[in-house]
Parts: sequence; structure tokens; C-alpha cells
Amino acid sequence: MKIEIKNPKFIIFLLAFLGLWVSIELCIIYFNANFVPNSASSFCSINDVIDCDAVAQTAFSSFLGIPNAFYGLCFYLFVMFLALFPFAKIEFFKNFKNPQSYIFTLSSLAVINSIALWIISSMVIHKICLLCYILYGVNLFLLIFSKLGQPVSSHYKDSFKDFISIISDKRWLSIVIFVGLLSLTALITVNITQVFTPPANTQEQNMFSGGENTYQPHGNVLGAKNAKLVVHEYTDFQCPYCSISNSMMYRLVNEVGGVRVEHHDFPLNKLCNSLVQGSPHKDSCKAIYYVRAAKMQGKYWDYITLLFDNQESLPETKLIELAKSINLDIDQLKKDAYSSEVKQGLEADIERARNFNITATPTYIIGIKKYEGIMPYPELKETVLRNMY
Repeated sequence: MKIEIKNPKFIIFLLAFLGLWVSIELCIIYFNANFVPNSASSFCSINDVIDCDAVAQTAFSSFLGIPNAFYGLCFYLFVMFLALFPFAKIEFFKNFKNPQSYIFTLSSLAVINSIALWIISSMVIHKICLLCYILYGVNLFLLIFSKLGQPVSSHYKDSFKDFISIISDKRWLSIVIFVGLLSLTALITVNITQVFTPPANTQEQNMFSGGENTYQPHGNVLGAKNAKLVVHEYTDFQCPYCSISNSMMYRLVNEVGGVRVEHHDFPLNKLCNSLVQGSPHKDSCKAIYYVRAAKMQGKYWDYITLLFDNQESLPETKLIELAKSINLDIDQLKKDAYSSEVKQGLEADIERARNFNITATPTYIIGIKKYEGIMPYPELKETVLRNMY
């Protein structure tokens, strides 16, 4: 049964209005998260994964110096205009013959952009912005409703033909050139003045330097809370180069403001990692279990450092001895080490590693690129800075 929509343009208008409202809210979140010190968390910052504020504070929340939310605001305003403006009744706009095709073409680009941002959200920063996901749905429905009435190829052909017809008119060509130059000037001005670039966070620049503003490591995270760039590090506690990498991570977050390191486990032991064939590091699984148990007592990074310093041999007796040296509750540690929560957390790290096709340690995900193997510290620092700016 074929369903006919009598007035798709009105539905398109309503969808664009929803997109406009969400984009305005995202602009407010971007401003509060990046420019208002100690601002309250937004309503959609729910936990460590579903966190609109954290997404707004990453380098992926803007493009060419302008927040993505602002592009969205302009896009949905333009779609609203295309949906309801009476082009056919005004002589000056006679060349605008297929506004629904323009919406379809623009929505196609919006959906492609949505897919790219979804991939970044899922595989790079591992954070979810609920409002962004709403916009991904809006873009998809805009594409669907603007498609109604004619084939996909016809929409693209009509858009192209109308564009050629429009710029063939000298009046409209002048307007297109003027708007293009104005937009380019605005873009250059924004990047020179950096009006949308978050100010340097002194708390991040001075971390580990002492004082009441020092940001201490927590969980599996080291460095800036409101980071411009997240470095995902995959290591094994019996990997010699991983020990060097651990020291480099401390140095990195101390020297580069606005970077955060998130540590992930990739044990080279088939007993707990289905992605490896052998077990060259026979103690690595138990070491990871105990580290994750130490995390529950707030001593994650302290314990990690001890393990890397004693990585030649890490039997359970040694793991317990090291735990005692930092005053961990040993009975609770043993109980937590073999809990389902710890094993599920490790499985989640291994699944992420599978997505990135990680096979060795240490491996870093910096920006959207994988770097396998240890690299000299100057090269690591330069790579991080290059991805931040």
C-alpha cells in the first residue's frame, strides 16, 4: 500500500524547526562548556559516556574555527526558508524552480556529515551527545520527506540545472559572488580573532604543578578534564615499551594543556584476550584484573605505576604485595579482581581494540589515526599538538 503525504513541505518545515531549536540549545551548551568557568552541567550530561558538555569541549565540536552547532543553525534556517517561501509567485525568484530538490541535495550532505560525526563519537572520543543524535535523525527524515515525489537522480539533476540557471543571471551571479566573499571574509575574521576558540584553561596548563587547582588523575583518565584532544593508549603491564609509554603519558599531560590520556588494556595473553594467539605475558591477565579492582578503591594510576616498575614478574603474590604498599583493602581487592564487572570492563576494551584492528602494544589512537608501537617523546608530543590545532 502506497502512503501519500499531501504536504511534505510543511513536515519538512517542522523538522527544520526542531533542528533549529536543538542547534540553538547546542550553541548554548558549547558556549557554557567552553567559556563559562564552573558553569553547571547541561541537562544532557548524564554520565561518563552520555555527556554533551564533554563532546562540546573536544576539537571535533567545531570546524574551521566555527562550532558545528552554528552551521546547523544556518542550515535549518535555510531549509525552513526553502520549504515555505513562495518562489513561483515572485518574478525575481523565477529561476528557483525546484526548492524541494535543493532541500534533498543539502540533506544528503547533512546525512553524510551525520555519519562521519557518529563514527567519531562512537570510535574516537567514545562520548555521546544526545542532542547531536536527535539532529542525525532530523537530517535523515529531512532526506526522506524531501525525496517524496521523484527519483533521487532527478533531485540532483534539477538542483544542478537550477544552479546553472541562477548563476547565468547576472543579478544572481553578483549576489552569489557577494555572499561567497562575505562568508569567506567572516571565516577568515573568525579564525584570526579566534572568537569561538575556547580560552586556555589555566587549571589544565598547571596540572600536577601543585596548589588547589591541580587536577588529579581519576579512573583510567590522566590529564585535562575538559580536553581538546583525547589520546587513547592500549598497553600490557608486562610490555617493556608500555612502561616507557606510561612515563611519557605523565610527561605529556604535564607539558601540554588541554590533552587527556585514557588508558585501555590489551593483554598479550589469549586467556583473557581472544584477539591474540599466544600468551607471551603470562601474568598480564591477573595484573589487569587487580588494576581494575584497584580502580574501584581510587588507586588506579598509583597501582599502574607500581606494576610497570615491577613488570618482569607479576604473580598474584606480587600483585597483593604491591597493593599492600599503597594501603589497598586486600580482601576487597581480591573480591573485586574476579568480579563480573572487572571482566566485562576488560571485554569492552578488547572490543574497542577490535574496532581499531589493534594487534600490538603500545598502540595509540590520536585524533582519528592509529599509531602502533612506541615513538620518541618529541614525536609523540608533536603528533598530539598537530591534532589539537
